[in-house]
Amino acid sequence: MQTDTDFEQIVLKYQNLVYTICLNIVKNPHDAENCAQETFLSAFLNLGKNKDINLSDIKSWICRIAVNKSIDFARKNAKFLYTDLSEADADFSRDIRGSPESQTERGELREKINAVISCIPEKYANAVKAFYFEEMSVKEISIYYKLPEKTVETHLYRAKKLIRERWGKNAY
Repeated sequence: MQTDTDFEQIVLKYQNLVYTICLNIVKNPHDAENCAQETFLSAFLNLGKNKDINLSDIKSWICRIAVNKSIDFARKNAKFLYTDLSEADADFSRDIRGSPESQTERGELREKINAVISCIPEKYANAVKAFYFEEMSVKEISIYYKLPEKTVETHLYRAKKLIRERWGKNAY
């Protein structure tokens, strides 16, 4: 694995697999391409550092990098999405005396959010409510529920995934 042509062969061999892994996690072809590129860049930069990697381990190593890059991207993207939703909710809050239609729409949106959250497992719902509604940090949630921080992060990730799935089904 010392030459660029060797690494080029690795890219050619695993590019479809890496792209598929990324697409399954980030759900967007353009973002999946970016994650796949980051995966191979990271692999290229770290290949020389990891002398223990042999040809039989390359596939699983690259797949693990792809999963990690995609999950990191999805988490960052979810925070940006929530920021956009928070700003939209703040706009609604500023317009308290708005038209009856906007008040009705806001009420329906809140009902739908609560209905969707009530459909997910309690441990995930608790993490989402604490993080987004009570604005607790992951560390604060881990202390409150006596869980490791990574477990709280996993609960948040899984909760967001379930919420997205149920939101699309108009779950009530």
